[in-house]
Amino acid sequence: MEKGLYNNFYQYLIASFEQENVSIPGEPEAVTAERKSAFALFKEKGFPTVKNEEWKYTSLNRFLTADYQLITSCAAGTLQPPAMPDDIKSIDCCRAVFVNGVFIPSLSDELPEGVTLLDGAAALGDPAFADKFLKIAQDESNPILALNTAFFRNFYFLNIAKGKVIEKPIYFLHTYTADTPAFIPYRIFISAERTSQASLIETFYSDTEEAPIFVSYVTEQFVDEAAVLNTNIINNLTENISFVEFRETQQQQNSVFHDMNISFPGAALIRNNIHCRIQGQNAEANLWGIYLSGKQQLVDNHTIADHQVPNCVSNEHYKGILLDKSHGVFSGRIIVRKDAQKTNAFQQNNNLLLTDQAIANSKPQLEIFADDVKCSHGSTFGQLDQEAMFYLKTRGISEETANKIMIEAFAYDVLSRIEIESLRGHITDLIHKYLENREAVTAASI
Repeated sequence: MEKGLYNNFYQYLIASFEQENVSIPGEPEAVTAERKSAFALFKEKGFPTVKNEEWKYTSLNRFLTADYQLITSCAAGTLQPPAMPDDIKSIDCCRAVFVNGVFIPSLSDELPEGVTLLDGAAALGDPAFADKFLKIAQDESNPILALNTAFFRNFYFLNIAKGKVIEKPIYFLHTYTADTPAFIPYRIFISAERTSQASLIETFYSDTEEAPIFVSYVTEQFVDEAAVLNTNIINNLTENISFVEFRETQQQQNSVFHDMNISFPGAALIRNNIHCRIQGQNAEANLWGIYLSGKQQLVDNHTIADHQVPNCVSNEHYKGILLDKSHGVFSGRIIVRKDAQKTNAFQQNNNLLLTDQAIANSKPQLEIFADDVKCSHGSTFGQLDQEAMFYLKTRGISEETANKIMIEAFAYDVLSRIEIESLRGHITDLIHKYLENREAVTAASI
């Protein structure tokens, strides 16, 4: 048996599973059974180590040394939320605020017609939903996903009604705050019903570094027949936070799913697991990402585009911009099942290393079991093109401005895929801000 990491945090979790009464009030027996099964898996395997192939570049040791305590919904509700960021107000959207995984109505906007947000207890009372819950994000070999399944208590269900076209983006603002080391596991289920269309923006934000926080966040997404769902994820957390996300999506016939995942310098650890299961013919999945990392940050992106039926398309392009002593990881899998003929799948990962001490690991993978497909994948590593830099400087452009031009040009292929123009401008501004801050720190140290 593969040995995991059985540290003090692991021992605390094992001891507290029954004591903390981790459950949603009135949850069905089937959900409780899933919890117990997941807990047994986590108890057996522990936290994964670098001996686990899926974690070979990501050691969790240094991120799990704090005396984390499970934050229950009651305790979370008593904490004061951090100051709300105002730089996203330029985007016309409907905001829903979550503090430590708890929805705060008093800080949120009224959602548009056709959009419903329910808490876990209300959602589990709907048989149509209960049949899907805990069925999408499943992996019997993954102890970190099992950790969330065993311990989540805060859970919400977002539904886009059949045939509804939601003009304004729905904006989930996730904030975290704690006075002592905290473990925060929670989940959201997103359902886009048949022929609906909607865009979702999710930002992960904190403005305090008072105590270490370990966040386990799972999103299950169901994109029904001919539905269109655009998700945009912006991770802008502080250094005291270790963040592990699972975003599991099922697509049905003729559906379209766009996922944009942007990570900025800050959080000590960001682990994004973006998995898309294409289960209906003529569906399209697009997975885009930019990771701008700094200091000693570790950003690890693991993606799967799983083609299970014929005549589908997937496109994937992730770009890394690595600063300081940061470490960027990309591991992408395209799976083409035996019956998934006429699949068209593309995957690309490019990395720009701006210092000699930055590290990038890339592992693009193709697993093809059909014979009539068109699939490609690739990976590149490099630094700024000095000839192009020289050309810009001979035109009277300063070195700092030339750097920004080159970096923005590198990121353009992905940034241009953001369909919300104001959001695209917001992310571009954030990239400029981080680069300017780095230049100011570098200049001050000389």
